[in-house]
Amino acid sequence: MKSRTAFEQTVRKMERFGGKLYFWTFTFRNVHSLGFAMRLWNEFLTILKRKIQFRGVRVLELHDEHGVHFHVVTNKRYKIRTMLTLGDRYGFGRMHVARVTDVGGGIAYLCKYLSKRRAPCLRSVRLWAAFGDIERTRVSDIVCDSPFARVLRKIMGSPSLDELLSARGRTNGRRTARERNFSRALPLAWEDYLSEFDPEHKQRQRIWQARRLQGLCELSARWFGVVPVFEEVG
Repeated sequence: MKSRTAFEQTVRKMERFGGKLYFWTFTFRNVHSLGFAMRLWNEFLTILKRKIQFRGVRVLELHDEHGVHFHVVTNKRYKIRTMLTLGDRYGFGRMHVARVTDVGGGIAYLCKYLSKRRAPCLRSVRLWAAFGDIERTRVSDIVCDSPFARVLRKIMGSPSLDELLSARGRTNGRRTARERNFSRALPLAWEDYLSEFDPEHKQRQRIWQARRLQGLCELSARWFGVVPVFEEVG
């Protein structure tokens, strides 16, 4: 969610400060491994930034059959012939560019690639990245707030919302020593959060856990009704 928000705000800034937006798609002639494709793209992007001051936001798409595609949103017009000439030596066989007339629709289209369940090979890869001389919003700039998030911050000893939004909170991100592990802090936060609505929640949960572990409760009878008895047919 934070990544998608940062991406959307970056594109909106490009529209606000650059005017027209253009949507590019870069496709390799051949199917490459992800690592090799990323290396070719980075080399190609370095040349583009040096030769024509290429700038924008890149979104990675992993296609089931055609391998890796790179979608790019720019706020400056570039010559397609120049792009094709520079991209030929890096294995790009097809490039397509179109004017973005519906910015909201374009953002939604690219966000679907950010929302897909990640393939194992994409776990350490940035699905989107801004490059060149543009004003951007980083994921670390996005602050999520809700009643539950405040409880979780307190459990983990993280800075409060006011501290995060202040200059002092951003420069001094030290936590007070509490539960820093997210997976262990999450159930504790749920307990505290639900206890705000039900003061006896924690006590009832402890009693339930004790009885469950002693085998005194039949889960199937309580949650799924009476277990049916079937007559044997012999």
